Amino acid sequence: MLAAKKLFARRGLGGTSIRDIAQEAKMNSSMISYYFDGKDGLYRACLEEIATTRLQFTREILSRPKTLEEYRLRLKMFAESLVQLFLDDRDTGLIVIREYDRINSPAERVFMENFLKLYEMIIQFFQDAQKRNYISTKLDPFTLASLFFGALTSQLRLDHIKEKAYNRSLKRADEREKICAHLVTLFSS
Repeated sequence: MLAAKKLFARRGLGGTSIRDIAQEAKMNSSMISYYFDGKDGLYRACLEEIATTRLQFTREILSRPKTLEEYRLRLKMFAESLVQLFLDDRDTGLIVIREYDRINSPAERVFMENFLKLYEMIIQFFQDAQKRNYISTKLDPFTLASLFFGALTSQLRLDHIKEKAYNRSLKRADEREKICAHLVTLFSS
């Protein structure tokens, strides 16, 4: 799956063939069809693998906070974990970001059953924070979740540009800390 993730991340699903994957993995292309029922099945398997590890980790991080300080800490840990996932496995990050942008996908079911759960978890986290008066009840948790993910994915997408143009990158600990701290401040009204 590593070879497939690498190619899916760089070329997209449409720009990657079974033959490309087989060559990259140094295997017979018929193995992909046999084990994954083709390229679309392999793509779904890649997303499922990504999702299962993220879901469990997110459940642990976004448990109901008991104090404002814990709310801020958990939100920061969540942001840091998503940034770290992107840095540790850029291919995974690019596939997930690309999948958010797709209108039709052979992995739509996987995406809806798994990645939208992450979204629902952050909505619930913001709702819990409102109940405890950690954030304003005038704010819509659904909109907050959209803005949170939008702000974070924007930083991930632009990182290579910021690195070239401004010598600032999420690869640097001080830059990661700054981005995550700013996100927490923005979402702790």
